Amino acid sequence: MEKHYSAGGIVVRKNKDKSEILLIKDSYGRWTWPKGHIEKGEKPEETALREISEESGLTDIKIIKRLGEQNYYFTLKGSRVFKTVYIFLVALIGSKKLCIQKSEIKEGRWFSPEEALLKIEYRGSKSILRKGIKIWKG
Repeated sequence: MEKHYSAGGIVVRKNKDKSEILLIKDSYGRWTWPKGHIEKGEKPEETALREISEESGLTDIKIIKRLGEQNYYFTLKGSRVFKTVYIFLVALIGSKKLCIQKSEIKEGRWFSPEEALLKIEYRGSKSILRKGIKIWKG
């Protein structure tokens, strides 16, 4: 069975004493966090930061903590693929504006933690998002 590995991050920021979380609308029209394929020789942390920067235009970011991973199966060209996605809690340090990569992403927006929990759609994502929010606020 083919295996794929990706990494990404739940990006958080403070905006006037309020916490906000970046979500992107992927090519399937579902809200999630920025993530992408781990390139050869790249560590998951490097991939997460690179993918967040590519998809959102945010560069002044740093990893706070590894939150966990998601494992699932999907079908690609008729073959079953096992995928692992490594997920990190990532803080925006600066105040750069979003510059969404329109070739891969339909939309990107900052949400309150409560709104983000309502928007996130993929199975298993809510629990990881809750964990990230708890650490960020903690």
